[in-house]
Amino acid sequence: MKRIIITLSAFFMLLSTYSFASDVKVSHIVMQSFKARFSDAENVSWSQANGFTVAEFTVDEKKQYAYFNNAGELTVLAEPLTVNQLSKSQRANLNKTYGNYTVVDIYRLEDSEGVKYYAVVENSAKKIILSTTTNQWDVVKTTNK
Repeated sequence: MKRIIITLSAFFMLLSTYSFASDVKVSHIVMQSFKARFSDAENVSWSQANGFTVAEFTVDEKKQYAYFNNAGELTVLAEPLTVNQLSKSQRANLNKTYGNYTVVDIYRLEDSEGVKYYAVVENSAKKIILSTTTNQWDVVKTTNK
């Protein structure tokens, strides 16, 4: 679980600061695993992050990120969302608790433990990563600006 949290933190940092390279060498086993699971993927690009091979791609015009370990196992699948794609109660709780923050990113992440939603909110003083599996948002990490 700790590695997943570290990966998620790196994931959010990468999205804002890293451009995905097209010249990343992808192992045969990762490529096979990716093709077997995402045969209809388009616009695929690859990067490396914290020991993971990351595929950025689209399926049915939806952007997704797949994190593979060195054994070719899919460890995290992430999909960017908009606030309106959250459930009504998730939106209401986010707005109630963090209404004075700007929503920067929202992701649906699926791993071996199930599905979680992550939101990144910020104001002039703080940036906060939140998570939920229900409707209540929990703080994962707070960073002062």
